[in-house]
Amino acid sequence: MKTALLGRYRIQELIQFISNTLMIVKQHGPDKLKIKALYQSLLQQHQNLQQASKQDSMSEITPQLARLDARRDRAIICLRKICGGYAAHHRDNMSNAGQLILARIDKYGSKLYHQNYSAETAALKNLCRELQTDPLCINAVQELNVEEVVVEMNTVNTRFEKLFIQRLQEFSQYEGKSTQEHIQLTSEAYRTLVQHLDAHATLTPSEEYTLLINHLNENIDHFNLMIERRKRGVEFEQADTITDASPDTSVG
Repeated sequence: MKTALLGRYRIQELIQFISNTLMIVKQHGPDKLKIKALYQSLLQQHQNLQQASKQDSMSEITPQLARLDARRDRAIICLRKICGGYAAHHRDNMSNAGQLILARIDKYGSKLYHQNYSAETAALKNLCRELQTDPLCINAVQELNVEEVVVEMNTVNTRFEKLFIQRLQEFSQYEGKSTQEHIQLTSEAYRTLVQHLDAHATLTPSEEYTLLINHLNENIDHFNLMIERRKRGVEFEQADTITDASPDTSVG
């Protein structure tokens, strides 16, 4: 079977992908294919993930986090674009300032906006501290007149961190596993099902297994293509212009 890019699906995409998988397996008959127990296990994990996702979406803080995340993404993209332009400036002082700030950004990752919430928060926190306390960075920021961008990035990231902690406290009031844990358990249940299907198809090949695997591969192709198209679209957008970012509900 083909490999599904589970780690790159957003939560609702993962839920829909597993829902499609369960429907396909059910159509082909999990009992006769000797995967009934695995099918039921995946079904249970899928239901748990759906419930956890609904709990997440009910939080009033979640959309606020998405908006703040979009703002801080715009700030770091803006800062990097400005410094990238000045790095090629004909005056040495401007070029050196641009290169210095770019180097500090890249130390934490040239695409910070692709990191998960916690990782991006920590990286931006450290980056802002450097830009606002290190004498060399302070001079470079002033040289390029990007103080306002740095302040925006730091202010929004600080607000994001406080809200994120508040949401964690809110979720801690509920019993049970976190959404991330349910994502992991659902992904493991899916991979276990796939491994057994591959094993059955290899050891006892039949038309029934071939038809099921082909059907599942069509579902995998559909979701993987969606991920690749989104990736190319994001890279194109960030390479050409800064636009309003829509709320990102990525897994992680």
